[in-house]
Amino acid sequence: MQLYLAETKVLKELKQAIKNTSSRLLEIFRRAIVSDEDVSYIKKYTIVYFT
Repeated sequence: MQLYLAETKVLKELKQAIKNTSSRLLEIFRRAIVSDEDVSYIKKYTIVYFT
């Protein structure tokens, strides 16, 4: 039972950490300013395949 409870606590903390990380990343992408250089880099190194 102790192992189960410890594992449950670790999993909850891990899920919270993942949620916090994804929320911070989303906020960074929201506030990021995309320059012409960024766009040209994306165009240069991105390939889209249609199947």
